[in-house]
Amino acid sequence: MASASEIKNGSYIIYDNEPYRVLSREVTVFGTHSHSKLRVTLQNLYTKTEKVINLAHQDRVEILDITRKSGSVISKNKDAYQIMDSVSFLTLDAEKIPSVQDEINIGDEITFVELPDGIKIIDRR
Repeated sequence: MASASEIKNGSYIIYDNEPYRVLSREVTVFGTHSHSKLRVTLQNLYTKTEKVINLAHQDRVEILDITRKSGSVISKNKDAYQIMDSVSFLTLDAEKIPSVQDEINIGDEITFVELPDGIKIIDRR
């Protein structure tokens, strides 16, 4: 776990047990004699909703090392997709996410990420 001051724009963190992308980060001061804090704007990786949080510089956050990859949907099951990575041509199983499951069909080009708890489709291209 890293300190909040190590967060960079475009990085990914875990907040409230959900992966978020850091959209912006700025240093703010509350009051005349208080310490500075970080005001961080986050975007949920699954729902695309934005959230603004305030963190102290020494607060601990979990930074994720996520690489966005492209692929295509090969098959669609009741609770998962089978996808093929466009670069390595590996066949992978991805969980269905309610926010994108209605838009995705067999043969669609998608963007996915590999998280510690599995592979997730985050966008349809």
